[in-house]
Amino acid sequence: MVRTVLLALSALALSAVPAESTICMPPTVVKDSPYQYIKSLTDALSYAKEALDRTTSLQPRQGGEVDLFVALKLAKTDYDCARSQVAPYTASTNQAIKTSADGTAFTFEQLAQLSDRTVAEYREVLNARSEGKQLKQGTLAERQAELAVAYDETWKMLIPSVTAGTYAVVEQNPKTGLMSGLALTRPQRDEILRKLRTTFGDNVTRGPQAGQSSLTAAAGILYEVIGNQKRQLRGQ
Repeated sequence: MVRTVLLALSALALSAVPAESTICMPPTVVKDSPYQYIKSLTDALSYAKEALDRTTSLQPRQGGEVDLFVALKLAKTDYDCARSQVAPYTASTNQAIKTSADGTAFTFEQLAQLSDRTVAEYREVLNARSEGKQLKQGTLAERQAELAVAYDETWKMLIPSVTAGTYAVVEQNPKTGLMSGLALTRPQRDEILRKLRTTFGDNVTRGPQAGQSSLTAAAGILYEVIGNQKRQLRGQ
């Protein structure tokens, strides 16, 4: 029964540890710049993807407890890094940027805390096993379910927050007076789209799809708006 509990906890947020980790680079912050915010938001989604990759496709093995702890702790670091990319923009005077930054920063903060909670749960199970204590299976199962629901609800917050960010880059087309312009130059747009494709693969070019994770769907929303070829770019 203890082994079953360990695997259930691991399945919430654990995976084999990657050979390398991306260095957390500080963002270039221009608080009211749509381009700089969307660039930072794209970087944040990339760090979150790295965290999520650590915590999927679990391959449990005998004596792998250290690997599991390392994976969770590295994932927390990735979520903290993701938050650091967008947090400075919570002080933006651009309402769309501020709303998006508030939501995404809070989401990544919550995910980091959930990683800590999962570490604590896993540590408690291991300690109980080493001390020969009887675990109450019903209580443990309920706590695992609560964690799983918390992860799911937290990830879902990312979609409206990223959607809010797209309003920062959509602007009035000076030729038509319609909200069909994009507050990006072609090189800026291409840079962001390339980063999204590199992180999430070519599927992101199709926009949000049924059955996707909340993270991939959020990236798809961003790609769909920025990659819309009908929008008038700055400088054109």
